Amino acid sequence: MNTSIKDAEIGIIVDAGPGMGYGHAVRSLRLARALSKRNKVLVYPLSQPCTEFMDGFGVETRPAPGAAGESFPPLVITDLREGHGITAAIHRNGSRHISIHDLGLAQCHSDVAIDGSITRLFPYGADKNRKLFLGPQYMITRDSVPRTNPCKTVLVTLGGGSTAQFAESVSNQLARLGLTTVTTRGFAGRASLSDAEFAAAMANCCFAISASGVTLYDLLASGVPTIALAVDRVQLRTAAAFHELGAVLCGGLVERFSPSSLLRCCREMLENQPLVQRISQAGQTIVDGKGLSRVVEIVRRQLWLTSQQKTFSPC
Repeated sequence: MNTSIKDAEIGIIVDAGPGMGYGHAVRSLRLARALSKRNKVLVYPLSQPCTEFMDGFGVETRPAPGAAGESFPPLVITDLREGHGITAAIHRNGSRHISIHDLGLAQCHSDVAIDGSITRLFPYGADKNRKLFLGPQYMITRDSVPRTNPCKTVLVTLGGGSTAQFAESVSNQLARLGLTTVTTRGFAGRASLSDAEFAAAMANCCFAISASGVTLYDLLASGVPTIALAVDRVQLRTAAAFHELGAVLCGGLVERFSPSSLLRCCREMLENQPLVQRISQAGQTIVDGKGLSRVVEIVRRQLWLTSQQKTFSPC
């Protein structure tokens, strides 16, 4: 019997933890919320911290199917940090598979691959049976935040873990310039700022200092002038790519970002208004904030194809 598209279930498998993967959890949360307006969405977190994160937002979570008789929904979306054996289970189940990636990493043989990165470490191999949707127009960002008259506040968002201490050092140095800071942390510290508080900080800050993960795309979509830092050499590719396109000031690796470099970048943001305006406009041109709606449409299309397969399959 054919199940209507509206009633069909969608599964989202996400791998994230305190040390790495906050962006994966946020992306999956945003997608689950958008899709749940028309479908039942089940999220399968692959770690306990990720389960707690999703549960905190009221998302229905379940352990990934593993026992005999258990099965996946007809359409499954994966947002994994690396290749994972669970993709083979999805294929054995006969589910249609959409995979979401960053930088060409965690490639798998899905029916559809979506990568919203500005650049890729590894190109996607040719596969006539897989559709590719690549580029920042597919990055799942938050809704754009209208900018107000900026105040003497800097938004510092460098994630959690080892970078938290660096964020505190940045705040102390900015105080010497007469600037106050609003600091947010990643996975473990998500409660440090509510969503509304973070939106207010984006709207009111004169500029931001951010790691080059998913949050950087959020900032650019809202036209926030940003100094982009990298916590590792993978993120450095993103920061450098946006810098070359005139969308950020690239501060390089966090571990090499000296007080003098910070001072130089901050002065540019404070004193060079034509540059700041160009950065803001370039960021919004590259990341227009409509990636979530585009991805939702892709999912709806794949769900429709799944229903057609069931309708026309032989008895």
